[in-house]
Parts: sequence; structure tokens; C-alpha cells
Amino acid sequence: MTGAYNNFFRMFDRNTNRDVTLEASRESSKPRAVLKPRRVCQGGKRRKDDISVDSLDFTKKILHTAWHPTENIIAIAATNNLYIFQDKLNQEMHG
Repeated sequence: MTGAYNNFFRMFDRNTNRDVTLEASRESSKPRAVLKPRRVCQGGKRRKDDISVDSLDFTKKILHTAWHPTENIIAIAATNNLYIFQDKLNQEMHG
């Protein structure tokens, strides 16, 4: 997992070589909110939910990230906010 600008963070799965970009925001921090993958594109055609590279907010950035070693729980620190996300499957099994 790594942090980026615009409060985006990327997670990589070493087993499948897949990655996903997500956003830590007030909207995504509501209970039971589902994080939607985000795509940043440069000019040209883009899909409805794509973010233009020109619209990135470089004042918002992920400063620290951490993950639980055995559970699907991550913590993201951005400016003066702390976000904690838990995998939906994990919540159903333990919650």
C-alpha cells in the first residue's frame, strides 16, 4: 500500500499482480461506505468516474499508511484526518 496526492492510495496484491487506487475522503469514511476504485487519466477520452490529472489536489496527500498483519484492516492518515477501513467480507465474518 502506498499513499498519493488527492487523498488517493494504492494497494497492490503480490499474489495476483493486481492493483487498485482508492480515495480516503469524508464521504468514504461513513459507516458501511463502500470504496470505489478511482482512475486518473491524462487528457483524451475518459470514463464518467475518471479523474483528470489536471484536477488533482496536490495539497491533499496521504502521509502515513498501516495495515493489520492478519486482518483486512488498513489505516490511512491524511493531513489531520485518520481513516480506518475494513474489508466487507471481514466485517460479515466477525461483525
